[in-house]
Amino acid sequence: MTEKEIRDNAKLAHDTLSESYYSGKSKLTKDQFDLQHGQVWNGMDAELLVGGYITLPKPGRNLEAEIDEIKAQLLVVK
Repeated sequence: MTEKEIRDNAKLAHDTLSESYYSGKSKLTKDQFDLQHGQVWNGMDAELLVGGYITLPKPGRNLEAEIDEIKAQLLVVK
């Protein structure tokens, strides 16, 4: 599937779910609606990731560990 198709499918699922819930046609509770709403977007993200359209963010640097490593290296040099 293309990125556009994945996004379009998620938007359609979102819009259908929202229309059903807010029109009162759905028997979902607010918690159930919120859960399904989140699943739509999480599913879209998963499909985009598998399709190679997005990548996971890189974890931040652990500056404290880097400083400790540099201190240890300096001690060896002394």
